[in-house]
Amino acid sequence: MKQILLSVVSAALAAALLCSCAPFQIASKVLDESDLADALEQELEAASAQAVQEVQTSDLTRRTYTTSQNITKVEIEEVGANLTIKTADTDEVRVTYIEPSAQTLYAFEVHGSTLKIRKLGRLENMSSTPATVITLPARAYENIEINADNAGLTLEDLDVRNLEVEAKNLSLKMEESTAGELSVNADNAAIELSKMTAKKIEIEADNSVVHFDQTQASAYACDLHNGSIEGVLIGRNDEYNIKVSARDEYTNLKTNGNTTAQKSIDFSVDNGKIQVRLLG
Repeated sequence: MKQILLSVVSAALAAALLCSCAPFQIASKVLDESDLADALEQELEAASAQAVQEVQTSDLTRRTYTTSQNITKVEIEEVGANLTIKTADTDEVRVTYIEPSAQTLYAFEVHGSTLKIRKLGRLENMSSTPATVITLPARAYENIEINADNAGLTLEDLDVRNLEVEAKNLSLKMEESTAGELSVNADNAAIELSKMTAKKIEIEADNSVVHFDQTQASAYACDLHNGSIEGVLIGRNDEYNIKVSARDEYTNLKTNGNTTAQKSIDFSVDNGKIQVRLLG
């Protein structure tokens, strides 16, 4: 029986992440490729009958919400959509989204300096996933929290002290951004962090692929069950105290015992591989 490798997990995620279904589960035992394909097919067929809230897809209209209040914190609950959060040279927060003309799909509230955006349901039986775009004034933010199911998230040009993402069935791409702490807790996820800088990046996930593209952080803590960690980190091996937990034949990164280092890398994968290199 083969260990679950990147090619298997990536194929599974691509088939399931953005479908209109409830989260699927993969057994924690080691599966071969045919076993995994059969398990995924059965789970997805069973999950396809479940819906958060079905709304009519006829007579859709694109709407815009704006606020000129001084927002420093954003809390988002999203389901069944492609969501982009970015900054621009603007004085107001702007959210563009799609919903039926006779129904309300989103709720917006401002409490002090916190903007709360809540998705009340999702559009079913769509040929493509609706896009929601949140545009923020270009400045630093204290906190952004995202709770998402069956969603694709793209985060661009953000400067945030604390960014938290909790999700099921997620595609996450974050690029050209700065974070104090980035925390991701996910089931069934494809995560790509590209050309971003952070003090700490913490990821805990099941059935997931984590890809770093020239990411720079003082501390990394990634714990995966089924999946892989791969890509390029900016820095030198001797700058980090590196701890790696994975089967030797599936990792090119080794524990170095450099306990006096100011920076740290702590990677753990139960079923999968670690293929990461440092670029100093």
